[in-house]
Amino acid sequence: MTTATSTPRATAHRLNFRFSPGGRYAACLVAGGSAMRPEVWDLTGAGPRPRAVRTGDGESATSVPLPTDEGDLFLCRSGPYGSRLTFAACQGRDTAEETELMAVRRGGLGLVPGTAGTPALVLELDGDGGTTVWRLPGGATPPERIAEVPHPIGATAWLDERGDRLALGAGVLDLALGTVTPLGLPEGEHLLMAAPRAGVLLTAVPHGSGYRLGVRTPGEPGPARLPERLNAVEGSVTPLALDPGGRFLALSLTRRARSHLLLHDLAADTSSEIELPPGILYPAACWPGDGLRLVHSAGDRPAGVVMIPDPSRPRVLAATGAPWSGWAAPRTRDYPAQDGVTEAVVYGDPAAAPGLVVALHGGPEAAWRLGFDPLFQRLAAEGIAVVAPNQRGSTGYGAAHREAVRGAWGGPDLADLLRLGRHLAAERAPGLPRPMLYGVSYGAYLALLAAAAEPDLWGRAVAVAPFLSGPLLYEDGSEQVRDLIDRLGGREDVHDDLGPRDLLRLAHRIRLPLLIVHGEHDPVIPVGHSRRLRERLRATGHPGAAYLEVPDAGHDPLSDLGGHAARERVLGFLDQGAAR
Repeated sequence: MTTATSTPRATAHRLNFRFSPGGRYAACLVAGGSAMRPEVWDLTGAGPRPRAVRTGDGESATSVPLPTDEGDLFLCRSGPYGSRLTFAACQGRDTAEETELMAVRRGGLGLVPGTAGTPALVLELDGDGGTTVWRLPGGATPPERIAEVPHPIGATAWLDERGDRLALGAGVLDLALGTVTPLGLPEGEHLLMAAPRAGVLLTAVPHGSGYRLGVRTPGEPGPARLPERLNAVEGSVTPLALDPGGRFLALSLTRRARSHLLLHDLAADTSSEIELPPGILYPAACWPGDGLRLVHSAGDRPAGVVMIPDPSRPRVLAATGAPWSGWAAPRTRDYPAQDGVTEAVVYGDPAAAPGLVVALHGGPEAAWRLGFDPLFQRLAAEGIAVVAPNQRGSTGYGAAHREAVRGAWGGPDLADLLRLGRHLAAERAPGLPRPMLYGVSYGAYLALLAAAAEPDLWGRAVAVAPFLSGPLLYEDGSEQVRDLIDRLGGREDVHDDLGPRDLLRLAHRIRLPLLIVHGEHDPVIPVGHSRRLRERLRATGHPGAAYLEVPDAGHDPLSDLGGHAARERVLGFLDQGAAR
């Protein structure tokens, strides 16, 4: 096993990893200070070698860098004003030389990694549900139109190594003819990935209210084979990659706050675990002929590429990179909850630190994990402890824990949060300030509910991209958001002394110092929700509600354009609530 080399501390936050067709290079975005740049990882030597590249336009969190097997990049940038694709020549250069390949103002562009014969494909969404498929021949050569498909495209997977046939959801695109024919899967079965050399497909097969993993070959009639032991693995399973021979499947298994790497032999239906340090695995992975490549992050190490030459040989892998002096090593701790315990990821000493932040994740079907978190590291460096709980509604703790908030948003999860807050407040040394709240998306909504439910428990709060209530978000949200609300019962009321979980109705109870942050072009939670909340708080005479709307930013305003200034504003606000 080889590990990544260290990089300057400022370049801690990495996202949007992609691998080149042959696995020779990886690319991601790396944030350092106020800038975000592409980073190219050379995987052709003894170990991964990352190198940041300057681009003319700068990048946002929505930029997608796709490396070629020569070490150059295709860069797809999307925003409220359309999408733009460029070829960035950067072999041996610190600054990329960019050539624009195409741009659209309506719809959007998506990149599909290619094969040896096809460097990449571009999927152009026309805004009416149709998709135009373009082939990128390589370099700065303009794209070639391949086909028009009158519907959105789901998962993609190459069915041959030459790059002639591509599975597009339920269809197969012949790149030479420009025609789409049925893939031939039974109704409801979905393609996940393929091993083209072996002709093996991994699919998701409907089973009860969920899915099971199935194995089949293209065109094989009848039901897929459902490996019994593979589908009996407990935890949240994410397939990462098939080996070229189609026998081994690499899986990320999430249990509680960490990931495990499993190698499953599809022929023998047996699994073995490749030991990793406590941390998380990213869904990006690649398995060319010379071994598995994946992306791993530990609590005190940023994300990096791990190379495993022969995954079938048991080994213990070291974490990528090395911890920097001063970076906190988070741990997990169980806290009492209304029904059992709540596991939390903890930085610092919550009982003795000058400041304490209770951080709430989005979702609600999400969770905090033991990966590197730059914001929490910054808080820990300032002497502010962080407790990031996975209250009921979070994933990784079984179906009952995850589904406890179905039809009860702001019910069991709020009860867990209030119980945690009382416990933390009682643990604090005399004279230290009360716990503060920090929440994003659904977590921002939950934080504001907690501030309304027990105003005297909390010192101050930051709400990033909150919504007002499930019913109001259903009125204003996209079709995807409405589907999630329907699936999780987000429009149903909770009947208790606090009453309906509507922040406009509860605003008069929120009296603590408050900072609301929202992206101007948030496609998930419209910025109008924060604007309306700000006005209602003003009408109730709130003594100290601050509002920051980040221009041109989306649902993650702390990472999008303008994110550096927004992060510093959040850090400064929380720092004011810590004792000195």
